[in-house]
Amino acid sequence: MDIDNLLRRNLLGGQEYEPLFPAVSCDKTSLGNGNTFDTVRMIKQMVVKYNHQTKEVAKLLQQSSLKETCDKIYGFLYNHIQYKADGMEQMLRSPACAFKQRVEGVDCKTYSIFASCLLANMGIRHFIRQIKQPSFRPDLFTHVYVIVPLNQETGNIKDGYLIIDGTTSNNREPIYTMAHDTEVNLPHYGLNAPKGNRKTVAKKTATVAKEKSNKPIYLGIAGFLGLLFLGKSN
Repeated sequence: MDIDNLLRRNLLGGQEYEPLFPAVSCDKTSLGNGNTFDTVRMIKQMVVKYNHQTKEVAKLLQQSSLKETCDKIYGFLYNHIQYKADGMEQMLRSPACAFKQRVEGVDCKTYSIFASCLLANMGIRHFIRQIKQPSFRPDLFTHVYVIVPLNQETGNIKDGYLIIDGTTSNNREPIYTMAHDTEVNLPHYGLNAPKGNRKTVAKKTATVAKEKSNKPIYLGIAGFLGLLFLGKSN
């Protein structure tokens, strides 16, 4: 069974969203080699670097509740961007590049980048989850998607979570034997400066260091999704 045909979907046009993305060439840049943990690290770096590309689309997709928002993001990804497994080369596309190549197709790493960028613009806490699946190469992490904790204040997934997986037609979590979650945090900066051109002199102050006191969902599909990170895989 061919994974591309299995997960293929009929796309909506999406032309109304095209002006909301910056123009990009989709030129390839080598990010080096590595294992799946390196891949997730690179995914996070892509989100930090390119989340601005989804700023305008995020405004349209955000809804009044967390679940409605996640459903809206999933629907946008599933209905507007075709699935296509990566070959030997692992492709991490920016959102603008993914949308430009939406008819050609992307795999779950790029779906995860896109979803994470949208959530980052909405200020929603989330994680990149990589999983081991019992039905395909059970010793390896072979699939990746986004999870969103219901408790946005603590980010504790033990209180429940939603998923966004643009590869599947039902947006339901595959069966897995092990999961590893990486939270996506964007860098924050504090800015302040005195008004005018008045010069200030820093005074030296003495400091003293003080001691501190003391789930069965489509195993067949889940297996094929395992082709994510590996060779002829997604």
